Amino acid sequence: MAKRANGEGTISKRKKDGKVIGWKGSVTVGMTADGNPERRWVSGKTQDEVREKMRVLHAELHTGMLADAEGLTVAAFLDRWIEAKERDGVKPNTLRSYRDTARLNLKPHLGRVKLEKLRPLDVERTLNALRKDGKSPHALSYALRVLKMALRQAVRWQMVPRNVAEAVKPPRAERGELKVWTPEQVATFLAASEAHRLHAAFYLALMTGMRRGEILGLRWSDVDLERGQLTVRSNLVEVRTEATGRIIRGRATIMKVGTALQAPKTAGSRRSIVLSPGTVAKLREHHERQAVERARAGEAWQEQGFVFPSEIGTPTDPRNFYRWFREIVDRSAVPVIRFHDLRHTAASLMIRRGIPPKTVSERLGHADVGFTLRTYTHLYDEQREEAAFDLSDFFPVAGGAN
Repeated sequence: MAKRANGEGTISKRKKDGKVIGWKGSVTVGMTADGNPERRWVSGKTQDEVREKMRVLHAELHTGMLADAEGLTVAAFLDRWIEAKERDGVKPNTLRSYRDTARLNLKPHLGRVKLEKLRPLDVERTLNALRKDGKSPHALSYALRVLKMALRQAVRWQMVPRNVAEAVKPPRAERGELKVWTPEQVATFLAASEAHRLHAAFYLALMTGMRRGEILGLRWSDVDLERGQLTVRSNLVEVRTEATGRIIRGRATIMKVGTALQAPKTAGSRRSIVLSPGTVAKLREHHERQAVERARAGEAWQEQGFVFPSEIGTPTDPRNFYRWFREIVDRSAVPVIRFHDLRHTAASLMIRRGIPPKTVSERLGHADVGFTLRTYTHLYDEQREEAAFDLSDFFPVAGGAN
């Protein structure tokens, strides 16, 4: 066999029990940290097969497509990716969802696969396995989305040449029917909530479509009652962290739930909202009620500037807020919906009033008007039916003509 040129690599026989069972070849792709050559190995049944694989390695090396996965498994890589996300300052709840998805859905099926050997078919098989386990289409889509995000980082780190998950289509999930209240049901609920100390918060949710965290994170410094508008700058969210060995009902806890004030997640969520005169009146009444609560609490009051705090000025626990909402729903006998459905209800009221989609989108803090149109397409369909007209609608029949 002719001597190969420097850098082309070497080919040698693979033997077992003294018999040749194939061929192997290596290509030098760089130098290790201690100054030794770093090689990639390929194997095949014939020399020609090995030469072709080595040619591909050379081509990838020269085009920058040859990456180094460091021998990591998918499980080990996901852990490294999540650690990087934590260093990047990803919000705790988002980080927890990544960890849970990796632990429950990805690692059991892909964890032992070498990162560099991961193929689209492996991802397809994982989705099929999750489907057979009874996971919802939403859970499958989210698992695929997390894997795609992680592998994009692997490409940026030059650990793999391409993102194999991009070749896999997400499962098709039918959008569930939105649950909203009619204007009459909205009025019934608000009447039942009037005696509650946070009545103005429920009113604000239904008149503006603000999210629960945006309402509970609202500060008086964000509200201009004279101009009749507010600015969404904060979001109060539940934060779940690992517990420190507390015992509850005889069992060690694995999760601790607290609250944290965060910036809105997207640029669209940071928005100014014009308030109706009725909403301004409700907030003024609430401000007066809060002054009474502050005086009653005395030294126990912890002023933090929240519009809808607890009875001592601290942030209102989102779980308590939802519990009070459900109690009022049950008492008023209106259809049971989630608190988030108040947001959809507010959108439906705006759409039925004929407010333009762009304005609805901006008021709700959607990323773009297209999302608004897709989410509330059935409501806009009703508007399109009402928009059909004839020329005769503009010109009444004159002189009794037929």
